[in-house]
Amino acid sequence: MTVASIPSRALLGIDAVEVMVEAHLSAGLPGFTLVGLPETAVKESRERVRSAIINSALEFPDQRVTVNLAPADLPKAGGRYDLAIAVATLVASEQIEGFAEAIRGIEMLGELALDGGLRPVPGVVQALLAARKDGRAIIVPAANREALEIVDYSLALGLDSLTELTALSIKLKADGATILAVFNAARAARQKPQQRDPLKKRIDDACVQFNPIRGQARALRALEIAAAGGHNLLMLGPPGSGKTLLATTLSKLLPPMTRDEVLEVASIRSAARGQLALGSAALRPLRAPHHSATMPSLVGGGADAVPGDITLAHRGVLFLDELTEFKPGVLNALREPLEAGKITISRAKYRVVFPANFQLVAAMNPCPCGYASDTRRSCRCSKERVSAYLGKVSGPLIDRFDLIIEVPSLSHAELLSTQTSHTEAAQSAHKESQQWARRRRTIADCRTMQSQRQGALNSDIKASALEDACQLTDAKKAMLVKLLEDLKVSARGAHRILRMARTIADYDGDTEVGERHFLEAASYRRCAAMEGLL
Repeated sequence: MTVASIPSRALLGIDAVEVMVEAHLSAGLPGFTLVGLPETAVKESRERVRSAIINSALEFPDQRVTVNLAPADLPKAGGRYDLAIAVATLVASEQIEGFAEAIRGIEMLGELALDGGLRPVPGVVQALLAARKDGRAIIVPAANREALEIVDYSLALGLDSLTELTALSIKLKADGATILAVFNAARAARQKPQQRDPLKKRIDDACVQFNPIRGQARALRALEIAAAGGHNLLMLGPPGSGKTLLATTLSKLLPPMTRDEVLEVASIRSAARGQLALGSAALRPLRAPHHSATMPSLVGGGADAVPGDITLAHRGVLFLDELTEFKPGVLNALREPLEAGKITISRAKYRVVFPANFQLVAAMNPCPCGYASDTRRSCRCSKERVSAYLGKVSGPLIDRFDLIIEVPSLSHAELLSTQTSHTEAAQSAHKESQQWARRRRTIADCRTMQSQRQGALNSDIKASALEDACQLTDAKKAMLVKLLEDLKVSARGAHRILRMARTIADYDGDTEVGERHFLEAASYRRCAAMEGLL
């Protein structure tokens, strides 16, 4: 056989696109030609493959070797094709006799070390999911063990080296074993250390540690409502008032992800070359980019279509601290994903759509010095400076926050614990732990009820369905008209108040949305510091 083909997978954004690796051996001066729009790292695979084959006690063909990566119009990047190139070359040169039929149609990907070892590559999770969808077997580096465990595909095999693959061919020939039996044995070996599916493990309350929050009853109530309905939250307050603590607490209040959500988030992390962290796989992501973040780092893009922070926060929380310090252009780029739940990136070489269904939480000071709302320190800023400072965040972006609250600074008495003994402190900690557990359960039940009722969280209720969702009677409509006129909110702001009212009713266990729910929802749109921007 002078021609051999091995399927592999390219990584385009967060999608695994099929690539066919074709190797052809012909007479002529020895050489190794790689075609099919390869980038620099792929071109360098020629030397890696040659050294790996030689150091695996095999022979590199003393012929002209041509390798094509099809389709030719798809850019190829990274060393993920090394294994497929090496195996196609060996099959074409008939060095792994009888192996060609056994591995026909099996996808392969992995970077080769010079000694023939297999190194991990990004995007293995989506490659496994794509292979499973197509019903194909796949061989990947064993170093990508977290991806193998999370996807848990019966036709996936992790190998450590090229030598291990050639030994597999000998085993198949000598023992008469089938490739399917080898895959099943490998899956059974992976499951021995942990006898149950890792994605079935629920994250109970003891796995999430909450820091105590002193005072801030209104902020905590807003936090619970935001978590229960998936609403965006903006907090204003002086330095040290606890805004960051509240934001990180929100991500802990959210219920664990479902199986499909875990796989979706794992695919994104895998594409972004991040750690999959199997032990905390069901915890929702929390991303907190620095205020110096650039547009590509936040929304994604770059030369290789890498996901940004808004995609890495998919199904979780994106926390923007010091909101006014972000560049206006970067902040305005959030408008589309906040409405659509996705972001489209178009470049000369590609066009990709990244998921970006995140919950936005932001924090900022009320003025440049930070103490405009502080009761203990006086503000040194003029009205003009305060207006210019708040104006750094555009009105349309502010309008996309459901809850806008002030987080006041606490007195020293509120900050200090009142316990007088270790026993009292332990009892108080136990009571707080029970309260947090109860909040998490209520929030989880609330979100489950919303999904069953309308197929989405309250924050995603379409405007056309709000009247039915809130059970608006003529009396309620009259009350709402007056309330909304007094607030002078936009149409988007009015819809957000209705969605919040529905969430407040759900969280309080009320079937019908009443006047007090609307009034409380409207109170979260009243913020003296943001007067004129809403």
